[in-house]
Amino acid sequence: MRRALLVLAMAAPTVGCVPKEAGFPDVARAVESRTGYKILWNRGGAADGEVATRVSALLAKPLGVDEAVQIALLGNRRLQGTYEDLMIAQADVVQAGLLRNPVLSGSLRFPLDQRGAPNIEVGVEQDFLDVLLIPARKRLASSAFEAAKLRVGSEVLRLAADVRVAYFTLQGAQQVASMRRTIAEAGSASVELAQRQHDAGNISDLDLAGEQALYEQIRLDLARSEGEILGAREHLIRLMGLFGEGVSFTLPDRLPDLPAADPSLDHLETLAITRRLDVAAAREEAQTSAHQLALASGGRWLVGGVGADVERDVDGKRVVGPTARLELPIFDQKQALLARLEAELRQRQERLAALAIDARSEVREARGRVLATRAVAVHYRSVVIPLRERIVALSQQHYDAMLLGVYQLLMAKQSEVTSYREYIEAVRDYWIARAELARATGGKLD
Repeated sequence: MRRALLVLAMAAPTVGCVPKEAGFPDVARAVESRTGYKILWNRGGAADGEVATRVSALLAKPLGVDEAVQIALLGNRRLQGTYEDLMIAQADVVQAGLLRNPVLSGSLRFPLDQRGAPNIEVGVEQDFLDVLLIPARKRLASSAFEAAKLRVGSEVLRLAADVRVAYFTLQGAQQVASMRRTIAEAGSASVELAQRQHDAGNISDLDLAGEQALYEQIRLDLARSEGEILGAREHLIRLMGLFGEGVSFTLPDRLPDLPAADPSLDHLETLAITRRLDVAAAREEAQTSAHQLALASGGRWLVGGVGADVERDVDGKRVVGPTARLELPIFDQKQALLARLEAELRQRQERLAALAIDARSEVREARGRVLATRAVAVHYRSVVIPLRERIVALSQQHYDAMLLGVYQLLMAKQSEVTSYREYIEAVRDYWIARAELARATGGKLD
């Protein structure tokens, strides 16, 4: 028995080691295959310094959308915390493959008449029935580990989509504000000119008031745009995990132009079901529940242990022999536990079905929004804006010929400015819709 205990003690430091990678390479490969982005688990190694240098280099120049996403995937602290779910699940896998520790017991009894030697008893017991359940426990923990990897990968893809949406939101707000800033400068000069014309008696009080009202409205719109920029910028900063000097990044002045054509939008529903990691995670979680139910059903009667017992009685004689322990399922036959696990299995199966339905619907909705926003932007660019520009040009000619009042000319200019703003917003909405469609399909569209 001493030899057996010694072997167990020597083996203890060599078992139960948890791999440091904890499945992270699998997550990194899944993310890169779907998006092209690389991820890193910040764990205080030499690679962390290289990442910081790379992020600083990206922030030193105008930031593109892909660079913004890459920075977020490297620096978002909530995402780094999510990676610890991998270590937790990996530890559960290792734990599931370990034997329970043997139980050492002993007793010392003295005779009541104070004659003779005390009775000494020493025993060791091992839950041998637990050994039979190790394969099932490992299947359960491995399934939960696979689900954890898929959930973590899904969180990475979700963050990437959120960053793209936030990026285009900020870029669109900046472009609208830039346009309004230019218009405000022109409006200021126009008000000064109108004031001089009014002082000279060339325009009426009504014309001057109309010019001033238009300028003040432009100033209000510019102030709103500045507020929108602040909110959108801080949202993007939070997603990228930036602080200190890193928050002073710049973006290109203009939104990307509409592409000549969109990728094929056919068969995206099927693509989403096969590629989305949250759907795969829900599928694996349902499988985990099935393993858990099977383990509970198969092990409901296997509660007990065997061991050895050594005793020296009052006469000094030593006796040794085996011991056994078996739980009698009289009061608790695990019916409640099995009912709970069966309900959890059905629940996860229904959630999987609901998620698959939602995924298809999200794809259809996002695809429809991409087509609609593209059509709106193209219509503004090819029809509305040229028409508004022509109206302003003709209104200017009529005004110069004294056939049109200044108020009508101002209204024409205001409508033209509104068209410019709405076109920028339509282009922004298109790129946001593209990001949402990529999210719905579980990866890049191209």
